[in-house]
Amino acid sequence: MNIKFSWYVSNQLQDWIVSQKPNYPNLEECISWVKDRLKREGSNYKLTKEDLEDIEIAFEFQTSEVN
Repeated sequence: MNIKFSWYVSNQLQDWIVSQKPNYPNLEECISWVKDRLKREGSNYKLTKEDLEDIEIAFEFQTSEVN
């Protein structure tokens, strides 16, 4: 199975970020979380520039109250 970064993984990422409140992860931890998630699913998908931008948007959205 070669799942990709998608809205489904993005939603899981956002849930994970929120669950870490009040000690939100940083952006690098979020990227690592996504990479680990894909790897656990048996995927060898490499994140694209667009994927990284989507991760950053999700991170900023979920941590906006902190910044």
